[in-house]
Amino acid sequence: MGRGLRDEYPNPERVGCPGREIVAAIAAHRMPLSQAESYLDHLTSCSACYRDFVRLQGEYRRRRTQVIFAVAASVLIAVGLATWAMLARQNNQQSARVVVDLRDRSMTRGTETPPAEPPVEISRSAAHFDIYLPLGSSDGLYDVRVISLQGEPLVSGTGEAKVVQGLTLLRIDLRVSLARPGNYLLQIRRPASEWGSFPLLIH
Repeated sequence: MGRGLRDEYPNPERVGCPGREIVAAIAAHRMPLSQAESYLDHLTSCSACYRDFVRLQGEYRRRRTQVIFAVAASVLIAVGLATWAMLARQNNQQSARVVVDLRDRSMTRGTETPPAEPPVEISRSAAHFDIYLPLGSSDGLYDVRVISLQGEPLVSGTGEAKVVQGLTLLRIDLRVSLARPGNYLLQIRRPASEWGSFPLLIH
């Protein structure tokens, strides 16, 4: 039927043709159906106008498809940027420094903990630590590790402590995210010395 409409109603003089603007408006659905009805009889009896209609309708559909793809791509880009921003915030949170204040705490030797000593509380997302060592601690290298209450090492590292305004500060990176939430021991020592223990709660 379409091939017949394109070829069987020649109108080389374009008699009665409504004009390209009107045909384009009908093809792009910009013209209300009530207004377009007066031109439909001509479109189905003029091969030249019908060919214009088919061509303009094809162009409209291609443009609409391009717009849909462009909108979809914009949505994907927006979602990607939002995801990247969320991950960046999480990474920044994980990279935040955590202060562990041991200045007034009692250090016990080995795996024993002081009675009624409240645990040091840290989050599993913590990765960088500023540890203020007990008063009177000297500067220099220190080993730090986290062990289970059964004495199993979970994570360890070595850092250099420095005296800052009379306080001994040890900065060290520890991946405590490897540990499950629960009670542990934070152990600190000078190299080749005995471990000192502090109760630790990871949440």
